Amino acid sequence: MSLFAAFVGGSNPERSLTLDAEQTINLYRSTVEAPGTPKQAYLVGTPGLRPLGTVPRVRGRGVFTQDGRTWCVVGYTLYELTFGPFVAIERGRIADDGLPVSWASNGDGGGQLAIVGGGELKILTLATNVLSAAIALPLTKAPRMIGFLDGYFVLSEADSLQGWFSNLENGLIWDALDFFTRSTASDHIVAMCCANSRVWIFGGETFEAYEDVGDADNPFQPIKGSLCPIGIAAAWSLSVDVGTVRWLGQSTRGGAVVYRLEGYTGTRISTHALDARLATATTLSDCEGLTYEQDGHLFYALTCPSLGIAGETHVVDETEKAWHGRSAWNQALGRAERWRVRGHAFVGTTHVVLSWDSGSIWALDLATYDDDGAILRASRRAPYLGAENVVASIDRFELGVEPGVGLNAGQGSDPQVELLVSKDSAKTWFSAGTARLGPMGAYDDRTFWTRLGQARIDRLVLEVVITDPVKRVIGPGAWIDVTPARAA
Repeated sequence: MSLFAAFVGGSNPERSLTLDAEQTINLYRSTVEAPGTPKQAYLVGTPGLRPLGTVPRVRGRGVFTQDGRTWCVVGYTLYELTFGPFVAIERGRIADDGLPVSWASNGDGGGQLAIVGGGELKILTLATNVLSAAIALPLTKAPRMIGFLDGYFVLSEADSLQGWFSNLENGLIWDALDFFTRSTASDHIVAMCCANSRVWIFGGETFEAYEDVGDADNPFQPIKGSLCPIGIAAAWSLSVDVGTVRWLGQSTRGGAVVYRLEGYTGTRISTHALDARLATATTLSDCEGLTYEQDGHLFYALTCPSLGIAGETHVVDETEKAWHGRSAWNQALGRAERWRVRGHAFVGTTHVVLSWDSGSIWALDLATYDDDGAILRASRRAPYLGAENVVASIDRFELGVEPGVGLNAGQGSDPQVELLVSKDSAKTWFSAGTARLGPMGAYDDRTFWTRLGQARIDRLVLEVVITDPVKRVIGPGAWIDVTPARAA
């Protein structure tokens, strides 16, 4: 019985599932880095949602941390958060249009936190915790996104060619002459961020970089040669990490593709399968992205509320160069829905996130195996065993797992894995029943199924599902005993 190592992998359901139906939800691949090891990779469960606290409003809109202080906007309320114990202090109101807020701070240089939300800019004075009224701006249209670079707050104006910059270290003052206008391209500014000592301007068809050239009248000017014919399909898909930027891009030549910034161009990081899936969305303008790093893996999560029946979240692990899905399980409706997480900040040693539809504030926690008490359903749908049109009897299927992970009591004290089988290329399914992951301490337990019947191996799809709130480790793959029968 040889190892089927390909059981450990990412998502890649093609347009035609007869070619590849594999899918990984709430699990991600991790490579064993020890050289020469015979066990090369495994799947590990994505983090659960550990509750930190709640606030009265609904719909998280963003969270920001700097210099030991953390703030979030939930609904129309700005809160300052502390942890251990959890305390949320109201600091004022931010206009609520349902969209994320944009944050920037000038820190000790100016003692200000700038927040753009609902078409308004407000400034929180850090020393006094006083939130200003909406700043009177010389803009012709509403502000959308804000950043900070070289002592200036930099502001983008919605559906316009103009960007703006504040007085040095003072987000309360914006002069009517302190703006720059796109001249190397004519598409309106859709999104903006400050990263890598540059201001990155994204239109619907192109993007380009601006730099501070030191001119007192017009410090921000386009960098020659930085214009790239890739635009952005969803303003809030733009996400910055330590070294680069990712976004859901588009161009005049075709549909949506996920890109990573490299130099002054975009490198495609989505797969053909994902691009085809994104093309089925009713709209992509409401997609949102976030980036975080955990357990040595760098994740970019793209949540698409208008994709599928109840929204979908697709995540690339840049460390492994593989995609997987994140989802919330709606037990009442028996279906997967978009990931509940919105916004992210790394506070101390905790990944703090908000909720799309509640006032919950959570930690993304690898040692939590449920979603704030709700089921965290993990599944792995394997690739095909082979391409030959051979009928075989599936005598035994054994899943490589970490056994003996059961809890002391309650659900998960005798954790199970369900095996789903399709013999027609993932069109229809039946359950082969459950097998044990192993109660606590049952380290010799084996997780296997027998007598799965006959199937063409180029049409056989096997999927395992874990819902018990226990540690999930699948690897180094699976072992499958088959007895060839005849050519189909």
